[in-house]
Amino acid sequence: MIFSDFIEELRQKEIEITFSGGKLKYSGPDKNITPELIEKLRKFKGKLIKYFWPEELSYLMPINPEGSQIPLFVVHGDNGNYIISEYLGQDQPVYGFFHPGSEGEKIPYRSVKEMSESYIDMVRKVNPDGPFYLIGYSFGGVLAFEMAVKMQMSGYKVPFLVLIDSMCPATKDKIMWEKGLFRIIRKNFLSPARISVKRFFKLLICELYILRKIPIPADKRAFYMWIKYLKLSGRYSPPKFDGDMLLFRSTGNPFSYKTLGWKPLVNNIKIIEIDGKHLDIFIGEDRNDILRTEVQKYLNYINRLN
Repeated sequence: MIFSDFIEELRQKEIEITFSGGKLKYSGPDKNITPELIEKLRKFKGKLIKYFWPEELSYLMPINPEGSQIPLFVVHGDNGNYIISEYLGQDQPVYGFFHPGSEGEKIPYRSVKEMSESYIDMVRKVNPDGPFYLIGYSFGGVLAFEMAVKMQMSGYKVPFLVLIDSMCPATKDKIMWEKGLFRIIRKNFLSPARISVKRFFKLLICELYILRKIPIPADKRAFYMWIKYLKLSGRYSPPKFDGDMLLFRSTGNPFSYKTLGWKPLVNNIKIIEIDGKHLDIFIGEDRNDILRTEVQKYLNYINRLN
């Protein structure tokens, strides 16, 4: 039987399917809920979750809802959602957060804390009681960190936290010293000021589209999301996380601190370097192999401890 035929069978037998609390739930006439039907529900579990996925979970998508392991939530992992999920296999549920603003709409969040609270609400509709396994890429790592802290404060366990080339907003990079006073001023003050002015006007254009209720053009969306994330990070002061962190860092990351500023905020931190620039993290099999195998190792290690 193919999936579309099974959906039609559910309609004919008046079986209602919902997804809540991380589980499929079904109801209908008792005579139609047969052992054969329940077996088909098990067979099509993953496809049913995707088909009946709640609208309120708009930014959270089921990459692989199958499996019996503790679900893994990837925050803004982009293509890495699939790279990680495919490697970990069918028994490892993986859910991925996609970017608000990716369809040209306004990013509604005013702070990292507000955004993380919204994401936590979505996570808890899939995995109500934890423990919580989190991965975050770039700004998604900042969100994952704040989510981990908030979950801990609420009494939940967060034994698995992985950040991928995410810089800690609380740490300011060192002044770049050059030969000559003018070079120092130009590199550390004049150039940043000029860049800020350019960013302001580019963002203003995006905001005008939003004001007119027109989707931001596709060629401007990446900038809009990036500059909004930059502003949210700039206003965020991360607290301490009572746990360990696995941190991937690209060798092309210009930030001078090896731990990207996270070391004072966690108990222990393990650093894995990946060759290339920030945007190259998920490009190329060599990089993907390092990322996938190290995530798998860390996942196995945490699962043994818990």
